[in-house]
Amino acid sequence: MAELSDLELLDALGVEAKQEKNAAHTPREERIIAGFEEIQRFVDQHGRRPTHREDNDIFERIYATRLDQIRKLEDCRAILQDLDHQGLLDAPSEDVSLEDIDDEELLSQLGVAAPSEMDVI
Repeated sequence: MAELSDLELLDALGVEAKQEKNAAHTPREERIIAGFEEIQRFVDQHGRRPTHREDNDIFERIYATRLDQIRKLEDCRAILQDLDHQGLLDAPSEDVSLEDIDDEELLSQLGVAAPSEMDVI
């Protein structure tokens, strides 16, 4: 008895074999996707999108900033459009602008010392 190939066996069983798309991404695209997936996990866990409010967890504020930046960049939107099952790319921007974020507080929460005047020179 001749041995059947995997595809022939599947065909004999009436199972359609689907070819997987080769989804090779650049390292930059992988980082964009990974960052967006973190935002999606936040939304799944909390039932809302991340916000910039000062009393929020530092990671939520980072996710909110990241989402704002992704929305602004058309190439990021193109990469993520098929993954956006929560409609995050098209959601209206938050009331707080990036200018309202206290950089020194954000740095201190990350454990990074803000540069002093002497560091600038």
